[in-house]
Amino acid sequence: MPQTLSRTCLGSSNGSSSSSKVATLLLLASCSSLVAAGGGSREGRCSGSGYMSVGWSGMSRDKCIERAAEVHKDTSQCSFLSYSSSSQPQQQSQFCLCFKDCSELTHPSAEVWETVNPAEAKANLDDSSRTTVVIAVIAGAAGLLVATTAIVCYIRRHRGIRAASSLEDNTDGGTSDGSSDGTSDGI
Repeated sequence: MPQTLSRTCLGSSNGSSSSSKVATLLLLASCSSLVAAGGGSREGRCSGSGYMSVGWSGMSRDKCIERAAEVHKDTSQCSFLSYSSSSQPQQQSQFCLCFKDCSELTHPSAEVWETVNPAEAKANLDDSSRTTVVIAVIAGAAGLLVATTAIVCYIRRHRGIRAASSLEDNTDGGTSDGSSDGTSDGI
């Protein structure tokens, strides 16, 4: 560790390269876990008119999923959730729809829909939230490590500059008794 720290402080790319590689790997791992959390979504809206609208104006996708999972838990009437962020369903408050059955998906023109199992989607939201917290903690720790390394490097460099300056002062013609020519004035 001291050698790595010294290399980093002296400007060697070896130490800082390792830090950036670790940060890159952490970022890639967190992104891939967030992408994986979105699985199970199908494009389209469940067909038929036998649905229950569980959304309200201004409701987010995540709140829609949470509400649908709650409805399914309480009534078993929401095995499938079709959600749309398109303007027409949003304006009509018909964007968060629960279906008991969903044998076929439709694709209404000028609208984008996704259909999910609300219980699975809710579990993915919960996993995604935990992943986000873990990522934030790791990023904070990495930031603290980088800041600490920078401070240590700064202190070491300034101590080194002062020590070098003191050595120069002592070797620039001065003697231990303070005279510059090496003779004593007191005799």
